[in-house]
Amino acid sequence: MSENHLKVCAILESHVDVSSLFDVCKRVFRKWEWTSNGNVCDKGTCIILGWDSDAVDVMVLSQSSQVMHAQVYFKIDKKMLFCSFVYAKNCYMERRNLWKDLCIHKQFIQDKPWVILGDFNVSLTLEDSYAGVSKINTGMRDFKECINQIEVLDINSSGLHYTWNQKPKKGIGILKKLDRIMGNMKFIDLFRSSYAIFQPYRVSDHSPWVLKLPSITRWKPKPFKFANFLVNKRGFKDAVKEAWGKKVRGNKMFCVVKKLRAAKPALRKLLYDQGNLHSKVTILRSNLDSLQSQVDGNPNDLELREMAAACLKEFEEVVYDEECFLKQKAKIEWLNAGDSNTAYFHRSLKCRNHRGRIERVKNKDGVVFEGNSGAQAFVDHYQNFLGSISRIDCLSLHGLFTNKLSMGSANEMVKPVTNEEINRRFSQLGIIEPQVRMGTRLRFSRGLGM
Repeated sequence: MSENHLKVCAILESHVDVSSLFDVCKRVFRKWEWTSNGNVCDKGTCIILGWDSDAVDVMVLSQSSQVMHAQVYFKIDKKMLFCSFVYAKNCYMERRNLWKDLCIHKQFIQDKPWVILGDFNVSLTLEDSYAGVSKINTGMRDFKECINQIEVLDINSSGLHYTWNQKPKKGIGILKKLDRIMGNMKFIDLFRSSYAIFQPYRVSDHSPWVLKLPSITRWKPKPFKFANFLVNKRGFKDAVKEAWGKKVRGNKMFCVVKKLRAAKPALRKLLYDQGNLHSKVTILRSNLDSLQSQVDGNPNDLELREMAAACLKEFEEVVYDEECFLKQKAKIEWLNAGDSNTAYFHRSLKCRNHRGRIERVKNKDGVVFEGNSGAQAFVDHYQNFLGSISRIDCLSLHGLFTNKLSMGSANEMVKPVTNEEINRRFSQLGIIEPQVRMGTRLRFSRGLGM
C-alpha cells in the first residue's frame, strides 16, 4: 500500500476469521476506513476493502461471497466511478452465480463508468495458460459469455502476463492469467490515462495488481492531425498551393518540412470551419425529418420540396464526412456495404486509443517513469543516443552495393505513372473495383473475396 501510494485497497482470499477482522484491519489500514464481506462468507473473509477517507469516499452498494460492488468518489477530481471487487469460486458451477450477479449489476450501472478487478479463478483465452488447458472448457465459455454481455474489456496494462503460479513440484508448475482489471467504455472515455500494473508475485502465488488513475484534470494541447475528408472541401487546394508556392532555401527534405509546416495553419482553420461534425449530423437529421414531414402534409408546395432536397444533399455530405473522419481515427480499413456511422466506430476508436497509450517506461538504468515523466524519458534517451558530437570517418563505398539495377530497370522505376497503368494494376488485383460516382469523388468497393 505504501509502495504504490494506494488510495483504495482490496485484499482477496484473506481467510481472516470474522472475530479477528477488526484487530487485523486496525493494524493494516490504520487511519483508513475499511469494510469486508465476512458476514456473507461461509468460512473466513474473502474480500477486505479499505480506503483513504481523505482522498476518496467509498459506499458499498451490494455484496456476496464472490464480489463487492462499491461506488468510489474522488474528492480532488470530483469524479465518480463504480468498482466491483471480485474473488471468484474455484468451481465453475459456483462461479455462475457471480456471472449472473455482474450481469444484473450492469443493468444498474447503465452508461456510468464501471471497472471490475480481482481474481476470477478462470482464464479467458488459451493464451492465458502456460502448460495448462489446451482447449476451451465450460468455465472459460461462461466467463467469455459474461464479458460479452456486460461489455467490458481489459484495461491497458504492463508487467506480468501470467498472474498466478502453481508452486513448482520437481521443477514443474502451471502459470495462468487469473487476475484481470476490466472496464466499460464509459470508464475508458472518462479515465483515458488509466492503466494497470501486474507486479511480481514475491511471497504470494498471485500477482499484486494496481490500477493507476492519473489526475484527469490535467490539460494537454492537442497536436495537429490532418483529416482526410478535407481534400474534398472548397479552399483545400488553394491552401496547399499557396503553402507549396513559398520559396524555401535548403536541402529537399528541409524544404518539404517547412512547406508542410506552412500549410498547417490554413488546414487547421479549414478543419475548424467545418464545425462539430457529430452535432451537424444530429441537427441536419432533425431538420430533414421535419421538412420531409411537412412535404408529406403539403406535397404541392414546390418551395418546401426544394428545401427538403437541398437539406438531404447537405445531410448526405455531412454524414459522409463524419464517416470518413471516424474511419480514419479508428484506422479501420474496411466497411461492409450499407453500414453507416454506428457505435461500433466510436468503440473501436476509444479501444484503439486506450490500448495504444504508453503510460509506463523503463530506461536502460532500470528506472521506471510514469505519466508525463515518460515523455521526457524518451527525449532524454534519444538526446543521449543521437545528440552526441564526435568525428565520423568516411565510409568506403567499395563493394558496398553488390546488387544494382540495370539502366533499363532504373528508368522503368522513375517513369511517369499513367492512368492506363493504374487501371491495369487494379484489374490485376481482382479484389478492388474502382467505381466513379457523381462529381469528383472516387470511391472503392471491396469484392466478396474480402
